[in-house]
Amino acid sequence: MRHLVRLVLILSLAVPCLSEGPIQPTFFGMHFNRMSSISPNVPVGSIRLWGTATGWAHLCPSGPDCNWKRLDDWLATAKKDGIDDVVYTFGKTPVWASAGPHANCECSPPRDLSEDGGGPDELWKGFVRAIVTHNLHLDSSHAKIKYWGIWNEPGGFNFWNGKDAQLVRMEKDAAAVIKEVDPSALVLTPEAGAGPYFDHYFKAGGGQYSDIIAWHGYAAARPGQHPVPEDAVLESFNKIKEKVSHYPALAGKPIWNTEGSWARTDETGWQGLDQAAAFVVRYYVVQASAGVERVYWYMYDGNPRTCCGSMWHESTGELPSGAAYKEVHKWLLGHTVSGCAAQNHIWTCNIDGPVYKGKIVWNDEYEKTSSYDATGFKSYRDISGTSTPLGAKIASVTIGNKPILLEAASK
Repeated sequence: MRHLVRLVLILSLAVPCLSEGPIQPTFFGMHFNRMSSISPNVPVGSIRLWGTATGWAHLCPSGPDCNWKRLDDWLATAKKDGIDDVVYTFGKTPVWASAGPHANCECSPPRDLSEDGGGPDELWKGFVRAIVTHNLHLDSSHAKIKYWGIWNEPGGFNFWNGKDAQLVRMEKDAAAVIKEVDPSALVLTPEAGAGPYFDHYFKAGGGQYSDIIAWHGYAAARPGQHPVPEDAVLESFNKIKEKVSHYPALAGKPIWNTEGSWARTDETGWQGLDQAAAFVVRYYVVQASAGVERVYWYMYDGNPRTCCGSMWHESTGELPSGAAYKEVHKWLLGHTVSGCAAQNHIWTCNIDGPVYKGKIVWNDEYEKTSSYDATGFKSYRDISGTSTPLGAKIASVTIGNKPILLEAASK
């Protein structure tokens, strides 16, 4: 089955796939688990607030009067470290507002919203109005939330146990309130994986009230296997595009990957941290070429022994995956990535700028190498940032699972 998926992907990528334009700083989104992990030394264009104890139940645990300190601290820390672009994802219904106060999760719809989407929905609208208004009036020492995601992973029962009609109504009501309070703000759809959830949600009328389609693009793997971003993430993205294409109300809306990585570290089967570093570069490059406008990595400061996508840990500092992230940021920022395609497990992606020309190449087979014709290139750069010149007599280079960037002389 995996070979069939790979064949379909290779055929779909045989026609050059072009990013919409030069890669912008906001392409590189990030999740941080701790405020103390945010640093100006980590090139991040945007952050998403999830897993940050800033959900509805965290901010308003006892009633509609909310305590905004935790949210304000995150926004002040982001601003201090040079980040002024923030996505906030709604989720976690507090007990006092919940239709299922005895549930084992904060995943129920508001209690004044019926299963068919009827009812006043004032509890939800009240919170949306309160947080958007509070954000709008923060002073210049705080980053501002510009994007509002309607709900986190409603396809997962631990996050949402309501009906599609209820969430469509919540999307409609939230969009109306957000635009009234802050006309410059943009609204994201509920953020789920590319599985069957969106089929049901879009059929129920969801998505039409949002400005941006948001999905979660993980490359998970079975125990002992390696996650493969070329297969998993591109397949996921293509599924989302296919679903969106059936609904005229969704046409032309950008698609963001608001959460993703290799998922749980203990499920990957890495033979070494260098393989995780290689994954990071490939994950970003193929999405840049496919036209994903933003990618939010989950998460920078996770526990490398458990979860998820760790690039830094308090006990070790920066991991090889973190160094690779910084390097691929240098490769892509301000450049256009196009033509990602594979032949016999060798992937090539063109990278161009006004006075720059390069090609990113790698072998997607673990612990295997291939020879690649480097004719016409003057040097290559590896994912650690080391640049190696190519002499006039060197016609080929050896490539493995870790991508290299072949660079031509400046135009």
